[in-house]
Amino acid sequence: MSSEAPSRELGPQEALFIEMTRLSYGGLQFVSFIKVCKPLSVDILRKGLEYLHQRHPLLRARIQRGEKLHWVCDVDFNDIPLKTCQVSGALNLEDEFKNHGTNCLDSEKYVYSLKLYLDKEGFVKWISVINNHAAFDGRSVMTIFSDLDKFLRSSIDPEETKSLALQKSIASQLKSAGYFGEKEIEHKNMRGFCWPVEKQAAPKERRACAVSYLMPPEKIHKLARWGKDKGIKITAIYCAIASIAARAIPVDKNLTEVILAMDARGLCSPSIPIGHIGAFSETTSLDLPKNIESADVIDVARKLQEQIFSVLLKQSPMTKNLSSDYKMDDITRMASVITNQQKSFPAGIIVSNVGSMRLLADEMQYFEIQKPMITLTNGINPLMAVTYTTYRNAVFVFGYCEPLISRHSIDLFVDEYMRILNNLISSK
Repeated sequence: MSSEAPSRELGPQEALFIEMTRLSYGGLQFVSFIKVCKPLSVDILRKGLEYLHQRHPLLRARIQRGEKLHWVCDVDFNDIPLKTCQVSGALNLEDEFKNHGTNCLDSEKYVYSLKLYLDKEGFVKWISVINNHAAFDGRSVMTIFSDLDKFLRSSIDPEETKSLALQKSIASQLKSAGYFGEKEIEHKNMRGFCWPVEKQAAPKERRACAVSYLMPPEKIHKLARWGKDKGIKITAIYCAIASIAARAIPVDKNLTEVILAMDARGLCSPSIPIGHIGAFSETTSLDLPKNIESADVIDVARKLQEQIFSVLLKQSPMTKNLSSDYKMDDITRMASVITNQQKSFPAGIIVSNVGSMRLLADEMQYFEIQKPMITLTNGINPLMAVTYTTYRNAVFVFGYCEPLISRHSIDLFVDEYMRILNNLISSK
């Protein structure tokens, strides 16, 4: 790679994510499984992956340590871990997710790894990607595979591919656009939030887990149309469902917030082009009504939507500090405290409505993205609910960490979540 490789300083949240991932042995990595829908050989796929690596600077990134952390985008594709294995029958995504959750990437060498699952004829049936969430997020994974799909359907020459520019941190771009965050780098709920862990465990003893459900996308389109008629965005509905479904978990808790992860690309000025990848998600803490134990979905959704609009109108803060000023020793100390064994979760449920692939990317012929989820072994949040629609499915993924929260509790939550969702859809 050139000595003039793209580079920049990490913002405080990116640096915190890097240290939290390191100290929790992979606790803020993003794992995605991509189903291959058309015959695809390893050689052809590899050419496409090399094209992506050349096109997106953060795929070539590594961490350089010093007084502050820096991205240096000079990693050769041949240095990216790429494994292959043969599978027969259906791939157990839950087991594979758990296995990947124990694989902590060395961010000073690379920020992602790949695994190809081959059928008996040698064609690629599944692809899994593990990436450091400080480098790029789930929406970026969709962008990457949209690019790859276009490459496979075109005559692009990888050797003539020019690299996109390395984007500034999302925090600095939001700050320039007039948004503001909380004063502390670490989000701390000050409203009496309390959710005890079911069993305390050190980071090395934690296991990243995820379960997923599919339904016809037409059902979600129906719910979205109904919400539009009521003046309620579907994101607020998802936040309300997750908050209310938490009642089903038999833990004596005081649930006062839900954390919404938002796509911040369109909030910047100018907007970040959709073809770029990066850690473009920003979060905001939404206060739940005091009567959450008895409130219905619509009432909760309306209250949450008011708060979402307040953030978008620059009247309320995002949870992440948008400053560029930090000391690395403070960041590492903070990450150590956050990821250490604790009696309770520091923050609430994370909800992320990734949206429709029709808006995020063109229709893909080769790929169907399934089960994307953050490994939650950092111990911050009890669970995460991710939703999105593809051309074939509406996808619901629920991530959690054992033994901090049990599979039994997650099953109760998911059953209640899907029951509320299906009741809303069937009643409209």
